[in-house]
Amino acid sequence: MKNIVKRTLTGAGFIAVIVAATCIHAAGFLCLFTLIAGLCLNEFYGLAGVTGRQKRAGIAGGMYLFAAAFCYAGGYVPKWIFMPYAFFLLLLLIGGLYRKTSRPVSDWAMALFAQFYCAGLLSSLNFIAFDSGEAAYRPFYILLIFTFIWLNDTGAYLIGRRFGKRRLFPRISPLKSWEGFWGGLAVTLAGALILARFMPEALPAWYHWPALATVAVTFGTWGDLVESLIKRTYGVKDSGTLLPGHGGLLDRLDSILLAAPAVCFYLELFIRN
Repeated sequence: MKNIVKRTLTGAGFIAVIVAATCIHAAGFLCLFTLIAGLCLNEFYGLAGVTGRQKRAGIAGGMYLFAAAFCYAGGYVPKWIFMPYAFFLLLLLIGGLYRKTSRPVSDWAMALFAQFYCAGLLSSLNFIAFDSGEAAYRPFYILLIFTFIWLNDTGAYLIGRRFGKRRLFPRISPLKSWEGFWGGLAVTLAGALILARFMPEALPAWYHWPALATVAVTFGTWGDLVESLIKRTYGVKDSGTLLPGHGGLLDRLDSILLAAPAVCFYLELFIRN
């Protein structure tokens, strides 16, 4: 019971911070998610056993990438803003030549994957927040994707716990079930249709609501499984301890990391164009 209360309070606080920072001002969104990018990298490097200067440089590089993507998506700066980050990636490779390690290629691969997974995928949120045609900050789609993911998590947990029998992906996550997946999708679709009823003008057509919900749930589930495989590879239960009752930030944002770029693609292909 005590753990449930802790988990609920932490989750409510996390949601409140995300919503407040996203809605109040674009600067709040920038500051919060740049920090989140750095904290996610810190957790990933902790799992991989990366320490010292390499870890600090990787965290700084990932935070720069998110901030640069924000500035570019918002139309504040041209694409040259990414040149320092490209130079940073080159230094990652060059630096590996001077580190005495028995697995240089694996170390390179891990360093580049950490940047792509924690900072690159998260940076796609910027292209959701800004309309590419107008470069105007609009938090609606950011809040929508988080709402869909939270609805799915809640539905999948409650229905999977009560009715789950058939394992979704036992090799990676033995607790997830097909019943939980379909239950989470059903709850999210119901929520999407309710939102469509009360905010019909928010999207060009009603069918975009369930379509976006399906995209977010499907790729969010894959995102959850990707992080589960990472944790299983390193033999840990949680990515960190930052969020009491939930684990680390990667544990709470794993679904967003894959859902965000998928939703971004949908927006650009079917709504904004």
